[in-house]
Amino acid sequence: MRFQYDKGGKWLIEHHADAILKLAGIGPVVSCKVLPGELVQSRQLPDGMVEARLANRSDPVLCLIEINTYSYSATANELLDDVLLTYLNRRIVPEVIALTLSTKDNIRISPDVRLTSPLGHTRLEAGWRVVNLWELNASDFLPITDPGFAPWLPLTKIDGPPESVLQQCKDVIEAKTSGGERDNLLNVTEILAGLRFDKVMLRALFRRGAHMIESPVLQEWFAERDIKTRQTIILESLETRFGNPVPPDVSAAVRVIADENRLKQLLPLVYSSASLDAFRQVLTPPQTPATN
Repeated sequence: MRFQYDKGGKWLIEHHADAILKLAGIGPVVSCKVLPGELVQSRQLPDGMVEARLANRSDPVLCLIEINTYSYSATANELLDDVLLTYLNRRIVPEVIALTLSTKDNIRISPDVRLTSPLGHTRLEAGWRVVNLWELNASDFLPITDPGFAPWLPLTKIDGPPESVLQQCKDVIEAKTSGGERDNLLNVTEILAGLRFDKVMLRALFRRGAHMIESPVLQEWFAERDIKTRQTIILESLETRFGNPVPPDVSAAVRVIADENRLKQLLPLVYSSASLDAFRQVLTPPQTPATN
């Protein structure tokens, strides 16, 4: 598996996948059924796989969702892996949605990848729907009636003071959800809005009481998001250090590591390794034969 489940992102997909599909312009959505990521491949999991029933189609549509905090140069190759693994397992080309929350360093996810064999006789091409939240207009989704939109709207284009939109997000969550779902949605909306807005203002708006509600979903989300970030930093450092796209075997080997301490050890080795082959050796050390 490329990393331990991002619990927050997976929770949003499990409970409000229809809102994500609508953000991507897919619909009208009648219903969504979340499928287990293990069906792709046990060692590489997408953020979410959804079987969506649309009003204008008789057969369900398989949708694969990846949520990225920022755009990274390695994301397109990861999406290609997802497409290929899904096709190998299901013999279906999925609809792929790459949802990016915030812009950074003007890096953008490529909407497609085209590969050609050395002699040029074999070609491989894959594309996907890239949804950059900061390019969407909040006004297109207002007035908000679906609480599933609430975590995403603070990161879209907002005309005028943002407080009105943020208050609408809070109002629809409190009006249409309850219990644990309400708490998780309020907390996730506050956390995502923190990528853009002042955290003191958000704390005053979203927190009900003196302390943030302790959510197991969010606690695991923080830890596992850090793992994915460390993996990405290593891959980008390799690309900068050796000047070429990271080979698929090295990329996959990094992305299956879910041990934060191991990832911390690997980053300095990127710069101390004399070559990519040398890093490959320390990345996957030889196994010690078992003794009887």
